[in-house]
Amino acid sequence: MSFEQFIKHILEEALKIFSGPAEDPPAPEEAPAAPPAPSAPEEPAGWEGEPPYRYLDVSLWQGKIKMEGWQAIKGAGYKGVMLRACGNSGSYNPSKAYIDKTFANNYANAKAAGLDIGVYYYTKAVSEAEADKELAVLRQALLGKELTMPVAVDMENALLTVLKPKDLTNLAAYHLEQIEKMGFFAQLYTYTSYANRFLEMERLAGRWDIWLADYTGKTPKAAFRYSAHQHTSKGAVPGINGPVDLDVTTVNYPAIIRKKGLTRLREA
Repeated sequence: MSFEQFIKHILEEALKIFSGPAEDPPAPEEAPAAPPAPSAPEEPAGWEGEPPYRYLDVSLWQGKIKMEGWQAIKGAGYKGVMLRACGNSGSYNPSKAYIDKTFANNYANAKAAGLDIGVYYYTKAVSEAEADKELAVLRQALLGKELTMPVAVDMENALLTVLKPKDLTNLAAYHLEQIEKMGFFAQLYTYTSYANRFLEMERLAGRWDIWLADYTGKTPKAAFRYSAHQHTSKGAVPGINGPVDLDVTTVNYPAIIRKKGLTRLREA
């Protein structure tokens, strides 16, 4: 070994002493352990099958849903559907209700597939007179139909907020009273921030059923009682192309509605 090689060897050994051993290569990252399976929730009284009761709501925005699509929805475990019976006029236009062009087919096929059915209608009425016109279109849509889920007034349009909360709440109550007079189980649909800002929910929720839209993925920040939760507008369901609203409740609406005889339109 030459003198230069000897010096190089001494320096390398010294470097090892001061630096410590070379770092081992990192071990491959272990796959995270699977979370424990959640325990089955207690079944709400009166329900058959696995709770909670899951359902969806559809309108012409979901396009034409074929009979096999409704069968696939039923097969995927959804028990019911809220169908849009009536839409309303375009943005910033006064109320002018119309029957959703998919309603009749959706009703017939969902019923044939064995799903529970309810309906909702979109309101833009800013007076009882305008509300009466919307309700007349709703009555026309529901002639001869049998429902085992609620009839909901969809109150979320920004134009309605020209009314003070007290007045808009009175108008919501008017809609709900008229639905009851038709012979159906009345329900208010709205979303959390709208309810908190523009409606006196303690009055409404103390008297009527509330279907609340809230997509935060958390328990809605609502100081009032609600019975049904629309938890996403981007659900994926067999039988439907594109996103769809998904809902959940633990209320046995069909049992309540059948027991009270609120399944059909009451004659005026």
